[in-house]
Amino acid sequence: MVSAFIYKEMEESYSDKINWTLDQKIFHLLETVDVYYHKFNGEVYLNFSGGKDSTVLKFFIDKWCEMNGYPKIKCLFNNTTNEHKQILDFVKTFGDEVIWTRPRMTFAETLQKYGYPVVSKQTARFIDRYRKTKSEAMKMFYKFGINKDGSKSAFKIAKKWHYLLDEDFLTTDRCCDILKKEPIKKFEKETRLKPINGVMTSESNQRKMRYLKNGGCISWKEGKEICSPLSLFTEDNIWECIDKFNIEICPIYYDQIIDGELVTGEKRTGCAWCLFGLHCESKDDNRISRLAKREPNRYKSMMDKMGYRKVLEALGFQHLP
Repeated sequence: MVSAFIYKEMEESYSDKINWTLDQKIFHLLETVDVYYHKFNGEVYLNFSGGKDSTVLKFFIDKWCEMNGYPKIKCLFNNTTNEHKQILDFVKTFGDEVIWTRPRMTFAETLQKYGYPVVSKQTARFIDRYRKTKSEAMKMFYKFGINKDGSKSAFKIAKKWHYLLDEDFLTTDRCCDILKKEPIKKFEKETRLKPINGVMTSESNQRKMRYLKNGGCISWKEGKEICSPLSLFTEDNIWECIDKFNIEICPIYYDQIIDGELVTGEKRTGCAWCLFGLHCESKDDNRISRLAKREPNRYKSMMDKMGYRKVLEALGFQHLP
């Protein structure tokens, strides 16, 4: 009962804080960075993706360092080898401020060995496991969510994706671990620096739950410490900051005219050729159709040499160029 009461109090507190003014949120961000920085005697780094959120966070952290007379906090950019070219070009403009790292395998190598990231992490993982298991009981679990005792689980491959079980391409979610998590863990082990990231709770319920579990923007769990100063920011807050402080972000977020054609700006960036969530986008204007216009040579190679055309057609995107 006590823990439930405390959780309720925290959730009410969170509801108040998420509605703070922008100035209140910025003050809280700087205060959070200050606490975390001094706890680890400055042995921290910013996980910098080149995206708009981490760019805004870098702006404020740089200002905080300047106000306190500290050298700029180190930034790490992990080149997954599945980045948008415009993101790579933007990160390069920061020069020596950013340390670059890369995974042990390229994205192309993960495609060849493990398969394609389709639909969602869970769906891709369950399709892969369904195909590999020899247990009929496990097949029933992955496909229908039926446990060994006959009870039903919410975790299963949605019926609309059952047809993918018979497709002749592999599916995976392992690329996330190999391309993103492993290189960052390796960097932290070698440098012993503690991470700061640009995650916002408004992006998903899972991130909100993690914030509530941690009791705020910082997780103090030994060996897994992490600071997320943007936790209370929303998408609107990020754009407010960009406009108010004239923060330069990657051009990929803005509408652009390319070869005489309007290309819509991206709302989110990440791994360029990740297909998780693509089915929720328009068949006419989606992240892949926009890649065809921004990076035509790479697009042609991915579609025709790396097998993406077949995969995308199976997902219902038959009319891509």
